Amino acid sequence: MVRIMIVTHGPLAQAFKESSAMFFGSAADSLVTLGLFPADSPEGLKDKIVEKVNEIDDGDGVLVFVDIFAGSPFNMTAMAIDELKENHKIHCFTGVNMPVLMEALGSCGTMSLEELREDTASTARESIVDLRKSLDI
Repeated sequence: MVRIMIVTHGPLAQAFKESSAMFFGSAADSLVTLGLFPADSPEGLKDKIVEKVNEIDDGDGVLVFVDIFAGSPFNMTAMAIDELKENHKIHCFTGVNMPVLMEALGSCGTMSLEELREDTASTARESIVDLRKSLDI
């Protein structure tokens, strides 16, 4: 099974996990979350990412979501992926949101990492909608 990790600034990753439980119940418990807090060092976050990937990857790979492109969680995830790329299959998307996370969580047990990456990219393109335009109001 592809594992899912969320890495964000502050408690946002944990909030995504808690919100996912509203839809997926205990299946959301499989989400791994890491937050970068003001007292934390970015390098320490990179080390935690490496440690968690080594801990959770059973060979099917890890899909990582981060909150902001080029932010510290993004940069530390990129460094971790570079360090881990010889022994783990890892893909990462920035701009995590609930529709994308829900699609990934619902599919991580039935799709390969590559299939999940393609599906996530497709869902991401469709997940931000202009309400007034879509409802013509």
